[in-house]
Amino acid sequence: MSRLLRLAGLAACAALAWPTVVHGQDSSDSAAYRALTQTPAGALGPLFDVSVTGERARSLTVHARYGIMSFDSHEYTHDFGVSVVLPVGSAELSATGGYYWPNCTDNACNSHIMASVGVAQNLVAIPTGRGSERATFDVGLTAQLGFANPSDTTLVSGAISLPVSLVPAPRGLRLVPYVAPGVGVGLIRPDSGTEAGLQFMFAAGVGMLAPGFTANVALSRVFLNGGNWLVGVGFSVGGR
Repeated sequence: MSRLLRLAGLAACAALAWPTVVHGQDSSDSAAYRALTQTPAGALGPLFDVSVTGERARSLTVHARYGIMSFDSHEYTHDFGVSVVLPVGSAELSATGGYYWPNCTDNACNSHIMASVGVAQNLVAIPTGRGSERATFDVGLTAQLGFANPSDTTLVSGAISLPVSLVPAPRGLRLVPYVAPGVGVGLIRPDSGTEAGLQFMFAAGVGMLAPGFTANVALSRVFLNGGNWLVGVGFSVGGR
């Protein structure tokens, strides 16, 4: 598990460091965007787990999650999800089930069920400050695979991100700011053939850590010309 996570981390670093080439948007870009934003990787905000907090849950934890994204001033997509997170060694494994619900004014948009599995790990924890100002600078890794099967196609996604956070020393309620750059791949398979592509992803948010409770709000985006930002929120009870 540890070796796999290190290899995934190196792959993510290489992808994020690769120079961006300016090019026209094509069908593979649109395919990646659709697959990512209609599965949990891009339809829900980041999971507030060990990759962000640097602190592995002590037992199984359930996270309730919600995301909203606008198409225009009158149409929105509402995404609902429940994630079960299980500590395994120094990592956390997660399974997410959710519902993608586009609320179009002409009722022409179809909703569907979506799912994903993922793994999260804290890679680096660097102590900073002293006394009451003490905190930890953390770098983590997350990887997930997603799936959905709407009426017109099959969607498959994969995403890797490197959350970077500043975690205050344990003392009551704590606020944890973080950013999470990443890359995602998406595949759609309609009757006419298969399209796949890669897109850069980014999230920024702040989470709250308290004994037996977490909460999280974040802005995230799969980068595509004409794409929108997603507002995601989540909370969990127990496990800490």
